[in-house]
Order: sequence, then C-alpha cells, then structure tokens
Amino acid sequence: MGKRYVVKIGSLGVSLVTGGPDRPKIEALAYDLKTLREQGHEVVLVSSGAINSGKPLVKHPGDKSFTLAWQQACAAVGMPILMKEYHQRLAPIVPALVLVTHDDFKARARFLNVRGTILTLLQNGILPVVNENDTVSTREITVGDNDQLAAMVAEAIDADRLILLTEADGLFDRDPREPGAQHLPVVDFREDFSLVKLAAGTSVGRGGMATKLQAVRRLTPLGQDVVIATFNAPHPVTRALAGEGGTLFKGDPREKVKKRKAWIASTARPGCAIVIDPGAAAVLKTHASLLPVGIRKVVGEFRRGDVVAVKCQRKTVAVGIVEYDARDVLRIMGKKTSELEALLSTVHAHVVIHRNNLFIGSET
Repeated sequence: MGKRYVVKIGSLGVSLVTGGPDRPKIEALAYDLKTLREQGHEVVLVSSGAINSGKPLVKHPGDKSFTLAWQQACAAVGMPILMKEYHQRLAPIVPALVLVTHDDFKARARFLNVRGTILTLLQNGILPVVNENDTVSTREITVGDNDQLAAMVAEAIDADRLILLTEADGLFDRDPREPGAQHLPVVDFREDFSLVKLAAGTSVGRGGMATKLQAVRRLTPLGQDVVIATFNAPHPVTRALAGEGGTLFKGDPREKVKKRKAWIASTARPGCAIVIDPGAAAVLKTHASLLPVGIRKVVGEFRRGDVVAVKCQRKTVAVGIVEYDARDVLRIMGKKTSELEALLSTVHAHVVIHRNNLFIGSET
C-alpha cells in the first residue's frame, strides 16, 4: 500500500541565489516526485522560492519601509514562474497551487476546506503544491516559514512522513561547516536537541535548522516521522527516503493512532447523533466511509467539523468528524452520492464521514 508524503523544498532548492528559477534542481526534484507517484505513493509539495524566483523582475525601491510590499510583489510574479516550471517538469502529472495563511489552519471551517481540497486533489491524481500566500500575508497572519507550514500540512492530512529538503544534509551537533562536526543519522522522538549548536538560515530563506527542529518537535510526538536532508543531491527525495543521507527523526510509534482516536472519542458533541441502518453499520465495520444512503435519522444540531456519534438500533457503533452540518445531512440522508449536487448548494465531500475520521466500536 502506498504512503502519503509531504515534501518541503527550500528556496535555494528551486531558485538561484541571484533570483529566478533553478531549472536543473527543479528537474531533479520533479523526477523524484514522479518516481514516488509511479510507486503508488501520494505526494504533496510545499514549495518555497516564489519571492526569489520573481526578484529579478521587480525593481527594489531601496527604502526599507517598502520591503514587505516588495517581497509580496516578487511573490506575485514568482509563483506563476515556479508553477510553469512545475507544470513542464512534472508532466504528465498535473500540479495544483494551494495558497494558505496561518488563519486557514486556526479556523476550523477553513482548516477543513484546506484539508478537503488537498485530499480531493490527491484522490484525482493531482499533485498539490502548497505555499504561503505571500501576496496577502502580514505579520499577524503569516505562517512565518514554510517548515512550519509543511508541518501543519503533514499534520492536517495525516502524512506518513515529512521530508524537509535544505542545504545541510541533516542534523549535525554544530554548524556542519565547522571542523569536526558530527552528523546525526537517526534521532529519537524524545531528543530535546539541547546539545546541538544551530547555524543560521540562508540569505534568501526565512527558515534555518531551528525552524526545522520546531517542525520535528511538532510532529514526532504525534507519531509522524520527519527527514531532514539536502536538496544538493541528484535524487534528493528518494535518497532521503532510502536513508542514504540526511537525518531521520523517528516519531513516537504509540502516539499517532492513540492521540487521534482519543481526541475524536473525547470531543463528540453531546446530544448529537447520526442514526444509520444495520446494512450501513455492517459496511462501516469494513473501515469504509459513511455514505448518505445509509442514514435514517439526524439527532440534535451540529456543524461541519463537529464530532458526532453514529448509532444503529440505539447503540453507538462509531464516532467521527462530519463533513456537513445537521441541516444538510437531513437533506441528503437516504440519497445516493450522485444526487448530492442537485440537493446541496456546496458539495464538500461525497461522504458524510470519511473513513480517516471515523472510529468504530471498541476503537473509540
């Protein structure tokens, strides 16, 4: 069975120091992403480099007070340039641009929309390219760097592994340019990095090893593995996944499923339930999604993104995160998925609860 990977590439992994796209590096990255897809894996790319790609085309005003506006203008020019390169290099795979801000991950409804969009693209064989919406982001809403954005995306879509590609080939106990620096090939999720002396970020990137370790700290306690490796290699992604370089940060094997199950089970909305028929209950035991056709009744008021109980013959058989509010479920219950577009103004999903957000019986 294929894995789900989030790959984050730093600015100098796709753009030149002097500005503009770095086509040989983009070609190497695209080759690896296509290889993973051919092997049956799902891939999401979190791409830096928009500002640097557009930099040669936007005149700098020379006034520091206009730096943010200049960077945003560069991003507006540079992102289409990068996407054109991705379209050409990834063909016949189609890339899709997903622009987000920090607020999209804080607001539940917008978070679900981001998650739903990315998962729908993956289901259709399209490769999502995610980036911060630099043209509108301000200090108050900015993600801050794409390492944190990549961690948010990996967490949101339940990725099996996050690969952070940067200049350094993994974690060292000090700046790798210093004599005697020791490479750390594998790091346990309990490591606090207190003995590691970190180097600064690059001249064109907002991150650095410190922001990457923040991403590691966010994901490994949840059970998700993270790899930090260099983009200065002929096959940067497949090499990193094969353990031929970089550093593997191992996620807590006990926590990924346990934490998610506990959260869903403990946040069910009181007095709310979806009542299904015995046939639908039997199908759910095969770890399938809950479809509208098997629903017979809606109890209580709930919103999209709430956790509700799923009942059959007065027994709770599952709990899960609903894709629709109570009123919409009432409209579509008992209907086939092919009828949803005629019944709803917005079709968020063709299931009421996706199997990834549904836990059955004793699992809860």
